[in-house]
Amino acid sequence: MKRVLISGGGVEAWMTGAALATAGRGVLEVQVADQGRRPEGRIAALPALRGLHARLGISDESLASEAGARPRLGARYNDMLEPFGQTGAALDGVAFHHHWRAAGKPAALEAWSLAAQAASRGRFTPGSADPRSPLSTLDHGLTLDAAAYADLLKAVALKAGAEIAPTNAHVEVIIDTAATSPGDDWIDWSAWLSTGRRLADDTGLVSTFEPAPLSAGRRTHAVSGNRVAIGAAYAAFGAGDGGDLHLLQGAIARLISLFPDTPAAAAEFERLSAASAERARDMAILRWGDLSAPPEELAWKIAQFESRGRVVMYDEEVWPESAFVHAFLARGITPRRTDPLALRQPPERVRDLLERMRRVLEQTAEAMPRA
Repeated sequence: MKRVLISGGGVEAWMTGAALATAGRGVLEVQVADQGRRPEGRIAALPALRGLHARLGISDESLASEAGARPRLGARYNDMLEPFGQTGAALDGVAFHHHWRAAGKPAALEAWSLAAQAASRGRFTPGSADPRSPLSTLDHGLTLDAAAYADLLKAVALKAGAEIAPTNAHVEVIIDTAATSPGDDWIDWSAWLSTGRRLADDTGLVSTFEPAPLSAGRRTHAVSGNRVAIGAAYAAFGAGDGGDLHLLQGAIARLISLFPDTPAAAAEFERLSAASAERARDMAILRWGDLSAPPEELAWKIAQFESRGRVVMYDEEVWPESAFVHAFLARGITPRRTDPLALRQPPERVRDLLERMRRVLEQTAEAMPRA
């Protein structure tokens, strides 16, 4: 079996250990050198992390009882709410925000988000897999007690066969998960991101974030010899909103499907790591960074949305299209044109359709239990 040492600590190291030990049982011998400080406070996670929990066999009940998990339905950046899940619905193949514009923007865009409607009422229930139900448009992330969550992941990892590394461990591959000081191999992003964000309040169903110091950038190489850098060891873009954990989750998935132990696999791992980090960076810049001279890919996104309301989606995107629409509008970036296909119906008919859609969402939210 291939012997792997995970270096770091806390949530990052034990999430990696739990996932690799579970997926690589019988193939990988996983050891964790927990060298980090015990994490403090609470952390935010995006909805996609619940998929990893399912693969690791971690139930919602154990997350709540052992890691203090609370549901969150969206995030607030400055004065703008960005809800999870679906906002509105595509009509006749045209994105919802075009119909919203064609109707004269009768209310804030989040009025057509079930997550936003539920959050404003302090109500919550899990989403539904039934596409006929309005609850199928609902999605939720989590906030977690960082130390307790790390302990839970550690227990899962050890149960799956991971071991705590001895001081003289001999391994073939070292996976670094902890942040280190920038060096010569550091690509600096601080011109766009001088501060990051950290969780400021998660007492309700919508998390709020405040500025935090940041050295933004990424390593030139994710793979160097027998060392692989993932998570905070590879890139920093200040997304305390859960984007950082999502990037780590993606890197773990790449380790499982594309273990970089040959030149070809290492090169592809490098390419995908750089692409995903830069897509996460672009969303951070869009939300709270300097937009005066954005990176080329983000500049193209902005130009396309300003021109005709189209959201360009690249490979390895961390965030869904709806999140970009909310983020664009929050920064005052609005389309100059509405899709002509959304203008085929008279505005009053479109407004009536949107009003009926909004009433259904309001009634669904009102029927939810209080959180």
